[in-house]
Amino acid sequence: MQTNFYFISLFTFCFALTGCAKDTIQWHSLGETKSIGVSGIATIDKEHFLVVHDGKKTEHPRLGVVTWQEGKEPALAQLDWCDKTTLPIDLEAITAIPNHEHDYLVLESKGSVSRIQLQGINNCKTTAHITLPTATAQSNMEALALHCFGADCILIWAERGDDKQAAKLSWAKFDSDKNTIASTQVKTFEFTASYPGLNRRSISDIAIDKQGAMWVSSASDPGDEGPFQSAIYRLGAFSMNNSEINWIPSSNNTQPVAKYETDNIKIEGISFIQDDLIMGTDDENKGSKIMIKQFSIK
Repeated sequence: MQTNFYFISLFTFCFALTGCAKDTIQWHSLGETKSIGVSGIATIDKEHFLVVHDGKKTEHPRLGVVTWQEGKEPALAQLDWCDKTTLPIDLEAITAIPNHEHDYLVLESKGSVSRIQLQGINNCKTTAHITLPTATAQSNMEALALHCFGADCILIWAERGDDKQAAKLSWAKFDSDKNTIASTQVKTFEFTASYPGLNRRSISDIAIDKQGAMWVSSASDPGDEGPFQSAIYRLGAFSMNNSEINWIPSSNNTQPVAKYETDNIKIEGISFIQDDLIMGTDDENKGSKIMIKQFSIK
């Protein structure tokens, strides 16, 4: 997932929240209602973040805007879905579209993708619909990210996996002007998280840092009451050479770079803001939380 604002604003923002330094991180509540769990997150600007919810009923929210101003607690406001005639079912991820300001791709668990355009922070419209080439009736997708190297963009998505099956990452080139995926060139990579070990979703979201490295969140989901556990992994890195996608897995990608064993949080949304990762949770009956943390990017 991508960002579009300047480093100076980010630096001021992060340290005002005391959320970027490793020794001062903390989770901030967005509410304790099950329907507002964060299943994906992307940046609007330095004070606003667009989140998706995995609502399945008509009355459930699909989109929300988190406002996080200097010196204040974050606040979540509901945003009406962009297409008034058709509601998505089970939104699981969102990613910004580089070089298209306020344009986003949002993913349903069965592999349908909607392109939406945010108009201010109170309205949006749907501009396109895409179906991921690996989607099946059995799909349980939870992650989506778009990263561009100049004019060449890579779309990455993932089936979440479980205790018996590895998560399956897929990627291909994406034309953000035509909304097309190079379906005949899809590559895949399987990943099984070493932690959590039970009720496991090996991939609950994806984030690509500014150097092209792919990071994923993993989570356990034993039920609406938890307890939940989560972890962050750095799986490898993408690069582009003569418009060809190169993927190099990390040698230690089976070991998490961060564990959340006692926080009772289920991380389902991650996105980079320069060197900082903003993380959102879907803690079911316990609501949702948000945090910003700095990771070492090499």
